[in-house]
Amino acid sequence: MNKDELIEKYIQNRLSSAEQPEFDTLLSSDDAFKKEVEFHINIKKVAQHEDDIAFRELVTGFETKKPQKRRLFNTKWLAAASIVLLLGLSYFFNVNNTANTNELFNNYFEPYRNVIEPIERGTTEQNEKTMAFMAYEKGNYDEAVRLFTNLYTSTKEPYYLFYKANALLKLDRAYEALPLLKEHLKTKDSLTDKTLWYMALAYLKLEDKANAKKLLQQVITEEKFNSKEAKKLLKEFD
Repeated sequence: MNKDELIEKYIQNRLSSAEQPEFDTLLSSDDAFKKEVEFHINIKKVAQHEDDIAFRELVTGFETKKPQKRRLFNTKWLAAASIVLLLGLSYFFNVNNTANTNELFNNYFEPYRNVIEPIERGTTEQNEKTMAFMAYEKGNYDEAVRLFTNLYTSTKEPYYLFYKANALLKLDRAYEALPLLKEHLKTKDSLTDKTLWYMALAYLKLEDKANAKKLLQQVITEEKFNSKEAKKLLKEFD
């Protein structure tokens, strides 16, 4: 499948189980593909914050005011906006649902605490691992992501995937966090039982309630980390 089709399916939350690994691999290894995905996600975010009535007027061609001078969009933005419109206008009009999704995520998401490299008062050691978890604890998530990336590359310790994903979720980059959580789920370390919960929240942030519900139900059934919170969150979906 070509890259444009993969992105289109991702935007529609229609990637199959066979296509998802291909998408994840491209996202992590192809910078141009990653930028294109980010571009389409930004288009979605812009639409989320448009006034509902004004946006309806825009897409249906109705104008209630005199035309005003507007900055011209470049060709790429117009093309991308057209693609998103073709994927379904219902997405854009679902402002209340989007706000509700973001609110639920913010209410339930909290980065998992540092249990790998506890930072004690007066710690002076400055190796990369300590610096990474220091940045994480202090909320310097961009720096933490950079350091966790380096550490995973050099050590292949799976817990770096888990903490990097948490930092990315905090940075509102759920589309990058999700592949890392999926990869971490394949491992068996002390944090693996917590991964499903954060995957569910990543899907929630991406407004994919179907997959979020599926994972929350799995958390409850298998009595994984935060199963009680999962029950509460599922009730709020209704």
